[in-house]
Amino acid sequence: MSFDAVGIISNNIDRTKTFYKLLGIELKQVGGPGHLESSTPSGIRIMVDSVELIKKINPNWIESKGNGIVLCFVQESPARVDELVSAFSESGFKIIKKPWDAFWGQRYSSVEDPDGNQIDIFATL
Repeated sequence: MSFDAVGIISNNIDRTKTFYKLLGIELKQVGGPGHLESSTPSGIRIMVDSVELIKKINPNWIESKGNGIVLCFVQESPARVDELVSAFSESGFKIIKKPWDAFWGQRYSSVEDPDGNQIDIFATL
């Protein structure tokens, strides 16, 4: 067994696509409308499904918020963390925690994707 993918359910596929593109993830339609995919450089797939598609698959699906899972993206430098957070802010996305030098030795920040998921961005100091 190996960890292969993270699935995200989106209320706004276009806005979600824009958000993840800032992280360098080029989501593309795969297998039909309402399903996008891309692979990270580490090989983990990011899959985004529209609410409409999920409701076709599981008519009893109910949207929840605050599921306790955070996606984390390492960057090549502390400066890149600052650049990305600035780009998210300029694009109108919510910044949860501005970049800071964390006591564990990383430049760290948290942003929110269009569907309320916390995304952490960090780099070694």
